[in-house]
Amino acid sequence: MLKLTKIFREEFGGVNKHFGQHFLVNNHFLDEIVSHIDFSKTNSVVEIGPGCGALTVKLLEFGAETTAIEIDDKLAEFLKRYLFYYDNLHIINMDFLKITPEDLPDKFFFVGNLPYNLSTKILMKTTEFHSRNVGMIFMFQKEVASRINASPGTKDYSWISVVSDYYYNIKRIRHIGGGNFWPKTKVESTVLKFSPKKLYFSDKLKEANFITLVKKAFIQKRKTLKNNLQNEFPDIEAALETLFGNKQIRAEQLYLKDFIALYDYLY
Repeated sequence: MLKLTKIFREEFGGVNKHFGQHFLVNNHFLDEIVSHIDFSKTNSVVEIGPGCGALTVKLLEFGAETTAIEIDDKLAEFLKRYLFYYDNLHIINMDFLKITPEDLPDKFFFVGNLPYNLSTKILMKTTEFHSRNVGMIFMFQKEVASRINASPGTKDYSWISVVSDYYYNIKRIRHIGGGNFWPKTKVESTVLKFSPKKLYFSDKLKEANFITLVKKAFIQKRKTLKNNLQNEFPDIEAALETLFGNKQIRAEQLYLKDFIALYDYLY
């Protein structure tokens, strides 16, 4: 198998710091990621940020129809040059945040080592493909993964925890130390697996309003829900008393089902 990271390093010397590139090079962890992909549901995989192609090659060798979305022109050309003989590879040289449903297969599994500075935006972007996405495995900065997978009442619980829980069942696969990447980094990473849920809201406008409500509820985390929402919802105090029997409750105390009940009451 081609040692693509080594080839890229010899050709170009380094990475593009603008894109925050750190590529996983530990074969054991790469194999583990592939092992968690639900190939029984689909043979199509969409890889976000393939980088030098270390994971891409494993997907291709497995026989997956692989769509690799790479924003870096140099890396996209590198992959085209070295992986041209795989007829199950489709490279899209584009920012994933600008991808539309027409760009992707009808049914697929997401995978990727996400750039730390854009990981939350990318996670939210995936929700646009919820009906066609059968699952996801993403690597995040450890602290971000903790917020995504946090439970109510913990210090990491935030709007991203609630919204992620609305769309996905989430399972932590493992933590990965910074020495397993090129270039090496002091930042630790966490691999999470996401399984899409049946959505509560069928109306997209209601869903968008719900997400906005959740974000506003956490806008000042240490303040009560009443303080965060009273300017927009004059009846918030009555809602909190009726639903939770507590006018001073904070957003960090509510579960997903509680936020849905609050939305239904207020709207």
